Amino acid sequence: MISLYRILKRKLHVAALLVTILSAGCGSSGTTTATPAASNTVSVTPAALLAAITSAVSNPLNIARSLGGWDWISFASNFSSMLTRITYTLDMQKITYQSVGADGLPHTMTGLLILPRAFSGSRPSVPILMYQHGTEPYRLYSPSRYLLHLDRPSDYPEVMVAAAIAASGYAVAMTDYEGLGDNTSPQPYINGSVLARQVIDMLRASRDRIATTNSPCTWNNQLFLMGYSEGGYVTMTTTRELQLRNAAEFTVTAAAALSGPHDLSGTMRTLMLSNSTSKAPYFLPFLLSGYNYSYGGQSNVFNPASALTSPFNSTIPPLFSGSTTSDKISEAMGMTFSPVKLIVPKDVLTTTFTALLGTDTAAGSVYSYMRQNDSFRDPQNGGAIWRPMVPVRMYHHQSDDLVPYGNSQVAFDAFSSAGGKRHGGTGPGIELVRETVSLNFNPSDPTKTVHLGAAFPELSDGWNWLNSFKK
Repeated sequence: MISLYRILKRKLHVAALLVTILSAGCGSSGTTTATPAASNTVSVTPAALLAAITSAVSNPLNIARSLGGWDWISFASNFSSMLTRITYTLDMQKITYQSVGADGLPHTMTGLLILPRAFSGSRPSVPILMYQHGTEPYRLYSPSRYLLHLDRPSDYPEVMVAAAIAASGYAVAMTDYEGLGDNTSPQPYINGSVLARQVIDMLRASRDRIATTNSPCTWNNQLFLMGYSEGGYVTMTTTRELQLRNAAEFTVTAAAALSGPHDLSGTMRTLMLSNSTSKAPYFLPFLLSGYNYSYGGQSNVFNPASALTSPFNSTIPPLFSGSTTSDKISEAMGMTFSPVKLIVPKDVLTTTFTALLGTDTAAGSVYSYMRQNDSFRDPQNGGAIWRPMVPVRMYHHQSDDLVPYGNSQVAFDAFSSAGGKRHGGTGPGIELVRETVSLNFNPSDPTKTVHLGAAFPELSDGWNWLNSFKK
């Protein structure tokens, strides 16, 4: 594990810069604490939230997210001004709803809904933004769990982004995903159709909550989607399902799919087979766990008992029960932070599974399951490329080290070949924007990656683009 001294030194440096950036915005209202607004709702002022973020990052004992790689200086420069406005307070509540799991059974699931409440007492008519969060194996960091840990906002960076967007006049809904929040099933990690279905059911539950008489706002019928990393992938598959199978109920205004693993069967499979080391090797057994849960009734090819070498086939699977952080899973695979030792993720795979991953493309193969989950394919239409008929924009950093840029390039090319390229203006179709934000960190630092370093800038770019469609 990286030394405590280095962690504290880095966090204190970040805190000092944050205080400098944010001091003008917090003001006296920043001392306000979150208060109950209804039976299951917490009300917080944006300024108070901003002050809580600054305080949390300033606390040298608050190091739970120290290995997460989130750049809070970047958050301050991209989102802090949105939390200094005085138009709304924020009503935050856990939404409990019914959906269907990857096992085909009914499940109770949860998510977080953030609603703007006007200081004037009026009920503003606002869009709904479905925000899909990134890869997260640890249950404590589920979006809805923030309501139980209001004193630790730095543990919930994407909730803070969602709150900033809500403060600008949006109803923002975040699905925990199956296996997170109150749901204790395995996660169907990177299963596009299943996760899309659960997001759409969360959308229904959020819409119905907003329609109640005690909601602080109403819905103006605009619907936006946004997400980063796994969330970017789920944003794309949810847009697909809304357009192709739920158009009578919902119309997507625009969607921003950011740095997602869209090309699972190509770009990501190549990465899995490579001899390159990774700063986040846990993603590979996470995918095995998710696909074993999703497809275990059809095939045993993803069973960790045969896909992982000993002793990893017995030590790694229990770590995906929701009680272990991503860095601890990577350490259990052999990675160390001090001294730095990166590993090749595929080294925990058996030679048999590695061969199947690399060569077998028959029906029921590893490749075929990954192919049906490529976000640009429609698994209900034989894996054919679907064509976005709503505005969709992908952002992706050109040097992404965890989810390579090729994922978005392949998806864009596939959509374009199907006639789905967007030709400017506000019309339908797909666009790809190459993120070029400069990221300054030591490449040998195991806690810093281009992928997470680019997160806040891309989320800001994606939201600003979506916001250009807002009525």
